[in-house]
Amino acid sequence: MRPAALSSAALVLLAAGCLSGGSATSTSRPQLTRAQYITAAGTVCRRYQQRIAALGASSDLAELADQGAKAVALERAEVKALRRLAPPDSDAAAIDRMLKAVEAATVAGDALVAAARSHDAAAVTEAAARLRSRLAAANRLAKPYGLDVCAR
Repeated sequence: MRPAALSSAALVLLAAGCLSGGSATSTSRPQLTRAQYITAAGTVCRRYQQRIAALGASSDLAELADQGAKAVALERAEVKALRRLAPPDSDAAAIDRMLKAVEAATVAGDALVAAARSHDAAAVTEAAARLRSRLAAANRLAKPYGLDVCAR
């Protein structure tokens, strides 16, 4: 695999950041207003984006697999944290769709990691394209909440 393609694949996986089952609402926390939700979700997003960015770029498929697995795990933890927030009823369905789109991106991230572990450069390229597509969809759904900035 060419270094530029590897860097691109790593960037896609590691940039997943902000976005990535269950319900969008939680009964363990008070329901937030839209502004409160956006603020709280943005805080969660930035915290996980920083941790994912700290993984750095990978220089080969073995590193991509290792860092990718860590990024996917962080992304899943981020979604779990976001699902603990209770958005207003008027936004709950849209936020649930956004989080489900992120979860679909983590599945694509798993495929990228598996391809990197098998040293299959062509499969890495295909998985990276699927991941980019799923992240783009999640980012479109996140934009109304200002959360798309976390996956830049």
